[in-house]
Amino acid sequence: MAISHVLVPYDGSLHSQRALERAAALAESMQAELEILYVDSATVEEIRQPLIMTSSELEAYFDHKEDTVRQNLREMITRIPDARTVIIYGSAAKGIVEYAMQAKPDLIIMGSRGLNTMNEFMKGSVSRYVTQRAQAPVMIVK
Repeated sequence: MAISHVLVPYDGSLHSQRALERAAALAESMQAELEILYVDSATVEEIRQPLIMTSSELEAYFDHKEDTVRQNLREMITRIPDARTVIIYGSAAKGIVEYAMQAKPDLIIMGSRGLNTMNEFMKGSVSRYVTQRAQAPVMIVK
């Protein structure tokens, strides 16, 4: 199987950092496109809480948060200049699967555990959800 497009869901956890390292090495060796996906699911939880902010303040908050995430990712991938970073908002599990359906990667490489272990305990594993529903093969990295 030829691999020309690798998708890596990234949340800043140790497992997702390991997945990114593995994906970067694979993409480099196969001269494949590397795409890093960050799903901002905390935003969904914050929106459910009562907010006393103007629309412009809320937009500035999201812009700042997105810029911070992009900067952190940029620092991590300086050795992978051709990697592309995408940030979406919503449920991590559903967001990854839906994005992968549109992006059509040849392979998804993701960590076995994320940052929010309590959410994982209550709702189930994001990696398991993606593995069961994604149309592309999924590699889980511990």
